[in-house]
Amino acid sequence: MSISMIERPEFLTKTDPWDRKFDANEYPHLAQYAEFLSAPSRPIIGRDREMRRLLASLNRAELSNAFLLGDAGSGKTALVQGTSDKDKDRIYLEVDLAKMAASENGEDGAVQMASRIKALFEDAIKFKKDMLGKQELQQHLDDGEGDGQTRRQKKEEKAPELVLFIDEFHLLVQLSQAAAQAIKPILAESGRRGIKIIAATTFAEFHEYVEHDQALMQRLQRINIREPEKQTVVSILKSIAKSHGVFDDIYDHQLYELIYEHSNRYVPADSQPRKSILMLDSMIGWYRTYPGEYKMDRHLLADVIYDSTGVQVTFQVDGRYIESMMNERVYSQKFAMKTLEQRLQIAVADLHDKTRPISSFLFTGPTGTGKTETVKGLSELLFGDERAMIRFDMSEFGLENSLDRFREELTMKVWNKSHSVLLFDEVEKANPIITRLLLQVLDDGRLSNKQGREVSFLNTYIVLTTNAGSEVYENIAHYSNEEDGEDGLAKYQKVIRRSLISNKSFAPEIINRMNAIIPFQPLGYKTYEKIILNKLKKLQQDVYRIHGVKVSIQPDVITYLVHEDHDVDTNTGGARGLVTRMDSEVISPLSRYINKYSDAKHIGIHVKGEMACRNKNIRKSEAHIEVGTVDEKKARRG
Repeated sequence: MSISMIERPEFLTKTDPWDRKFDANEYPHLAQYAEFLSAPSRPIIGRDREMRRLLASLNRAELSNAFLLGDAGSGKTALVQGTSDKDKDRIYLEVDLAKMAASENGEDGAVQMASRIKALFEDAIKFKKDMLGKQELQQHLDDGEGDGQTRRQKKEEKAPELVLFIDEFHLLVQLSQAAAQAIKPILAESGRRGIKIIAATTFAEFHEYVEHDQALMQRLQRINIREPEKQTVVSILKSIAKSHGVFDDIYDHQLYELIYEHSNRYVPADSQPRKSILMLDSMIGWYRTYPGEYKMDRHLLADVIYDSTGVQVTFQVDGRYIESMMNERVYSQKFAMKTLEQRLQIAVADLHDKTRPISSFLFTGPTGTGKTETVKGLSELLFGDERAMIRFDMSEFGLENSLDRFREELTMKVWNKSHSVLLFDEVEKANPIITRLLLQVLDDGRLSNKQGREVSFLNTYIVLTTNAGSEVYENIAHYSNEEDGEDGLAKYQKVIRRSLISNKSFAPEIINRMNAIIPFQPLGYKTYEKIILNKLKKLQQDVYRIHGVKVSIQPDVITYLVHEDHDVDTNTGGARGLVTRMDSEVISPLSRYINKYSDAKHIGIHVKGEMACRNKNIRKSEAHIEVGTVDEKKARRG
């Protein structure tokens, strides 16, 4: 028997230093898959009730095992560490299930888990007996020979009980049903053998892998670990600040509450208190590294949140300039931008319904009129970045069996990016069952994935786009024009709404959930010219930045692209179709020329041939785009 790893005379005194590793020769499986549970790194605050329940479970006469259920980060491990610190009559060990499931020496770990579980508990029983022998030896040395009655009493004393803490317990059931069966008799004999088990996992994994095994559940007393309240988290943060010597450097003690509130708002994918602790810990790291640059204040907190989430906490929308900013980005949609601005004012003032997404919009109108561009602008306006937009092409979810895929993609993306603009493009093409799921999001501001994890949509802006009711926009194109501004489209509001409700491809019940229905009017030639002019200017900048080549573009190129053989009919793709034409007739030949003549320094683009749009007598236009090198000397003389 080798119990030399214990140097202290009294086994249960946890304050004395001692070697906390198992002898691999005597206890090979304990040495490989378990270790003594470490002491808590900080005081365990606000968990007194849970620790009392846990101790009561361990003191049960027969089935004395506990099952801790709580979201990741809720403090399950810290709870066990705190209980261990209070419980002086037991030895707490932590089992590494992931290591137990690992493949070694050509053996499949999942297949071997059942035998490894059994061997681990055999080691635990042996260790417990050896501890009793060590205890008797120490008592003999302390008491001398003593009388016979004293020695008999000491032999009847029990060895200290063992508590095995098994985190991520669902792995046992998920990876090996044989292992789950192997642990059941061990759980059933926990009271008699004095080897107790504390299992732990999240609610999601519990519902997916463990809950259905009733025989297993009957051997474990369930204890739910809920997120602590705000004041408890604040107390934890203050305790951490004191232990790390930064408490006196935090002059604004509302900062602790702000950490709690911001962590809830900007890191919904984690749980309290961990997400608040990590936020404070990150602040301490920056403060210690750059003491002259940072203070423990709100500005550092904002920087930490931006680094970890990409959300600019200090970014504020100036309500006075919403409409003008959007009109600069999206052309000839004054009525749409005005309607959008009216709703955004409510969100910016933080007066929206807190039980639903911040705002929801239905963008309706022909393709290529600026709906998607508006969503991009909205993302930049609200979050300072176009990448805050999450887009779903709803034509990909036209079949009923795509519901699960849609739910998983939606919940996963919002879980990872809680502050975002959600774009559901061409919603009329989605299956009705998908639409009903969106109704739930719009009504409740939350949705659960298939594991039962609830995802919040309360920090999202939701935009649905539809081309339904296109016949109305054909009339608008004929009898209204882009110069009419707001009044030109406002009079069609009721007509557009009736058209949407009567359209069979569109779910009419979704209209009543929208904060605003925003129509986008068909574009005219002047707007197309403006769009193409800006696209060509950007092309010139890109070519010069990438290749160092100047590009001169003659004005007739804009006339050719917009007027020559281009149809402004509402069904031809609008600005999107125009940009596609620019790609094929301008950017493609320009790229080919740059690739062929790498030494060119100045390239010109013009229209060769007479255009039919300028001469009605021409039946068939021979005009086309031509790309060539510009003679610098002639250009200067000209």
